[in-house]
Amino acid sequence: MTLSQKNIVAKLHQLPSLPLIVQEVIASFNDADLDTVTLAHKIAQDQGLSAKVLRVANSTFYGLPRKVGSVQDAVMVLGFDTVRSLVLSAGMVRAFPPSPDSLFDRQAYWQRCFRVAALSKALAKELRQVQQLAFTAGMFYDIGQLVLDLCIPQQFAELLQRQTTSGLSLAELERSELGFDHADIGAELIRLWNFPPEIEQVARYWQQPELQTNYDPLVCVVHAATLLESGVSGKELMARLSQTWCGRMQMTWERIEACLPSPDQMEASASLTQNS
Repeated sequence: MTLSQKNIVAKLHQLPSLPLIVQEVIASFNDADLDTVTLAHKIAQDQGLSAKVLRVANSTFYGLPRKVGSVQDAVMVLGFDTVRSLVLSAGMVRAFPPSPDSLFDRQAYWQRCFRVAALSKALAKELRQVQQLAFTAGMFYDIGQLVLDLCIPQQFAELLQRQTTSGLSLAELERSELGFDHADIGAELIRLWNFPPEIEQVARYWQQPELQTNYDPLVCVVHAATLLESGVSGKELMARLSQTWCGRMQMTWERIEACLPSPDQMEASASLTQNS
């Protein structure tokens, strides 16, 4: 680990504390005896988070036949895993809101993360892969960019400017300038916040799933979702995916295309980034 990376990792401990309810939601991933009724009641006490969760629950993304009026109602209709993901996402957006002084557009960043999360969820459901974690993994796959904006804003802004003119990827510029890239830092933060190890794997390897030491289908699902979000589809998409793990998951373009959310659904999910 370079000195610069050590400094950034040290700064992770200085980031604003996550809201208590968000910390409890993260802890719930590792709680086999989770009392969902009690946690849903705690979520309902936070009116801001509850309002955002209900707004998305009642959006076209889920297409529910009736309006959901409470967090407890949302848990019954959507399931606790879905509501937990929405609470976690809304809480993170609130903890790290857009900054008008930054070259890094946090609003666009969060919207992109929501689109990747929605695509990850759809792919995982169709391919029957780790559905419980797919939305959350897609939401936090690229958290390292946010960390660099928070910890070294000036240096990160310069890298973003160079990216627009150099023809190089952001990760290439980071490795050249810093000796590491934002995926390394993102994985460190995910580990520090005690997310499940599968999500740490996603943050570390989503750009290059082939570098995993152990095959994790969630990494491959999120990798495919990021390509879809960037506009890659059809034969081009399949050519850029590992044929080995496409075979293992029986991933074909026909299956992918059939499960994709509509544009309206995708934008409805991203409404969590808006102010209540």
